[in-house]
Amino acid sequence: MNKADKIFICLVIIAALFMYIPLLLHDWQNRDKEKMIVVHYRNEEVLREELHKDGVYTIQATLGEVQIEVKDDAVRVEKENSPYHLCSIQGWVSDSGRPIICLPNELVVQIEAKEATDDDVDTVIQ
Repeated sequence: MNKADKIFICLVIIAALFMYIPLLLHDWQNRDKEKMIVVHYRNEEVLREELHKDGVYTIQATLGEVQIEVKDDAVRVEKENSPYHLCSIQGWVSDSGRPIICLPNELVVQIEAKEATDDDVDTVIQ
């Protein structure tokens, strides 16, 4: 490993750290807001519940029923029918920057802030 390789590795590490900063800022801005669980099936919202309410919700998806469990301000896919069970392997999610995406069932589970503020950015890219 020569000097150029070491410089390249340092630059890659610095670039990775700079890419992580927006996620930290997003979490910092939403830390005191009330959070909601939003479930989308085929780009349509099928469930919206508060994160602090514990419960199990059943959604009819492409490959059958999907059970979504909410407990202790976190959410997970408890049971689902997909070839490798990748949705349920993802485990518990408690932050808004990490959605649960279940492609075989065409389902997305994510956490959003309950109220939007005036300083939030809303863009449409065409």
